[in-house]
Amino acid sequence: MAQVPATPTKRGVSQEIVRAARRQRSIRLYNARKEQWRHRGRRLRRAFLAMAGIYIAALVAALVLGGISFTTTLLTLLLGMAVFVVLSIYPASPRTHVEDLNAASLPELAGSTELWLEGKRRALPNAAVDAIDLIGVRLEQLAPQLAVLDERGPAAHEVRKLLTEHLPAMVDSYTRIPPALRGKQGAAGTSPSDQLVDGLAVIADQIEAMSEDLSRNDIDALATRGRFLEVKYLDRD
Repeated sequence: MAQVPATPTKRGVSQEIVRAARRQRSIRLYNARKEQWRHRGRRLRRAFLAMAGIYIAALVAALVLGGISFTTTLLTLLLGMAVFVVLSIYPASPRTHVEDLNAASLPELAGSTELWLEGKRRALPNAAVDAIDLIGVRLEQLAPQLAVLDERGPAAHEVRKLLTEHLPAMVDSYTRIPPALRGKQGAAGTSPSDQLVDGLAVIADQIEAMSEDLSRNDIDALATRGRFLEVKYLDRD
């Protein structure tokens, strides 16, 4: 597995890795947009059915009562329109918040973290784009491993601490800084934007390292199996 340098924008990450990360991100965003449109379609369908239900109920009442007043008809029309507008807007398209990360199960954690970070992309500097894309790739790699990880084990605790505490704290600390000061260099010669990019790169490295640690048992098992087969079959020749 290729190692990712600690700072993508400053230490010469392979452009092939960056391009692959962006391609994978494009696929994920495409799927996310499709889901978003499905959500909007369900919302509009529900709003239309609710409005139609109000008008049908009013029509039935008019037939049973032998007619309704102009004021009642007008109020019914306005009520149907108001219900349609409200239900076509709410509930809003689902967005991931930090609280959702804390509540997510391990199998959901990688995907929820990526959605949360994607929602923060516009608030982060352009220099952080490569690091964000790499984190997305690392999270996608980590997701199937988390699905079979023991929730109560130390590995799960470390993953949760990284994704629900360290990463959000870093991003939120940056977004609280006034925009005019984010690019200003401090006493150490680095700006908050530089520090954020470095921190995101470290996060990407840590996610990959965790993935390697989680897969090491599987790799060792494969190596053991390979040696067993060599001893059992190949040595006979």
